[in-house]
Amino acid sequence: MLRRQIAQLERARGRGDGRAEAPAAAEEVAGVPVHDIAPVARRLTPAAVFRNGRAANVWAGPETTAVPFGHPEVDAATGGLRRGALHDISPAGAPDMAAATGFALALAGRLLSSAGRGGLWLWVRAEMAGREAGEPYGPGLTAFGLDPSCLVAVTARDTADVLRAAEEGLAARAFAAVLIEPFGDDRHLDLTACRRLSLIADGSRSTGILLRTGGVPGATSAVTRWRVAAAPSCGGRHPGNPVFSADLARNRLGPVGAWMMEWRIDEQSFRAPRIGSKAEGSGSLAVPLSGRLAAASGDRSSHPARSGAVVPFRGA
Repeated sequence: MLRRQIAQLERARGRGDGRAEAPAAAEEVAGVPVHDIAPVARRLTPAAVFRNGRAANVWAGPETTAVPFGHPEVDAATGGLRRGALHDISPAGAPDMAAATGFALALAGRLLSSAGRGGLWLWVRAEMAGREAGEPYGPGLTAFGLDPSCLVAVTARDTADVLRAAEEGLAARAFAAVLIEPFGDDRHLDLTACRRLSLIADGSRSTGILLRTGGVPGATSAVTRWRVAAAPSCGGRHPGNPVFSADLARNRLGPVGAWMMEWRIDEQSFRAPRIGSKAEGSGSLAVPLSGRLAAASGDRSSHPARSGAVVPFRGA
């Protein structure tokens, strides 16, 4: 303050030189005291947050508005998985929680495939969701096209913390997909909260996947709402690709519908299940014992034993 007054006196007397002007320039800007000027808000870019450069792959190159599912009928109805939007997924019933989680991971895998190698993805989930449904498993994530080394996992105490972390993740623009998993019915997960997520996703061009587990689906502002149930695989005698019975109950961009969607692990994409593949495994799955195993099982009576009776095996 004293240096500013001295500089003003010297300018008024005409005796100020370059050295005298420097303090005034440092203390005033356009005649306004520096301490009265509010600092300019500076938002860190993802490149400053993730210095390894991987986050830049999220929006590098021409930005597409949608990523194809790979299923022709679903792509025709939806135009693909829209980026920069919120998508809502819920299980058709309590036994379908695992199927809904797998479907959500498959959508995240499609988004990661379009982001390029090294794209980051965020999974924000309630602590109770991990206890009920289990924690992420690396080989399982890889089967859905998700690199575990690119996962940023956040465990929140309750729904309010899940929504707060999800908003920050969507606004950061550093993640190709943000998987949001609260648990149970909660008053915080209302239409207003969904609108906030939708607006942030649209403004930051980030894609949010809201996975509702352990509760009744409420109102939503998402672009699409899916109800997912498990469906039989087409592997026959062998483990096959995951198949989902997906019901598109809400679509702001087109018609709704229900489809059987098979996730091709080798292609990292959806497709319609092949009807002919069921014929390969037609017939009974029971395989008779070999003669040696049958003989080793002993000579048992064809009549059922009494309750609590001990049936001896014949020695070799």
